[in-house]
Amino acid sequence: MRARAAIAVIALGILVGVSSLAGCVSGEKAVQNAMIELEQKTGLKAVNVPGTEGAYLGKVHRGYQVLYSAKAGDVWGRYAARLTMGEIGREVGGVMSFMTGGNRGITGSPLDRLLSQLIGQPLSVMIVLTHGQANAPRLDVVSDYSVIKPADPLPFVAKVGFNAGSVYAADQAFAAKIAGNATLMKRMKNLRCEYIRLDNQAVTFLWSGSETDYSGMIMDHGDFYRMINDIMDNLADIADAVKGDGR
Repeated sequence: MRARAAIAVIALGILVGVSSLAGCVSGEKAVQNAMIELEQKTGLKAVNVPGTEGAYLGKVHRGYQVLYSAKAGDVWGRYAARLTMGEIGREVGGVMSFMTGGNRGITGSPLDRLLSQLIGQPLSVMIVLTHGQANAPRLDVVSDYSVIKPADPLPFVAKVGFNAGSVYAADQAFAAKIAGNATLMKRMKNLRCEYIRLDNQAVTFLWSGSETDYSGMIMDHGDFYRMINDIMDNLADIADAVKGDGR
């Protein structure tokens, strides 16, 4: 667990330049300081996801389980990606198990294909919030500049912002609830190059791109910790809409 926590924080440090990492001589001390600061400001801390290869942070955010992973460089690889998502020859749990509460094959699924698009990108971030509503409608929030695109595109509903892109959904009534949430729409304007996907069981934030784009998104939010908290609030607001819809 200590090794996994260290990897998670180092990945975060590479991605966002956490201030605690820069001023410390000892690598172990840097990890400890970064973990403390991260947990204090976001509530995220190292968690173990059985049957996975990778480092994860997690928390309960507004009543929902959240899982966070950040990668730097071409570290996904098809084999590692599938193992992480929960399918190599047999069901091994992983993120899909976290999302659904049980084993489920994902080979060739939209989420599997989306994860494969992270391969080869300089930076990648995945945040999964589980809502547990099996009848949740499909909905996407996709930036025009996202390198990750849905394999099952949906009809346009509303524009979020120049960098943040638009809301897409087949269920127009449900999508109107999302577009009509002024606080959510304003908060999402600070996103760029993102893909947010609502499925049954979970809302997933997928981001992949360059250091420049990631730094720009941090600046648009004000700082890194506010960005992470805002992203989790975005996902929770969408999950709340699903529950409020009586599904």
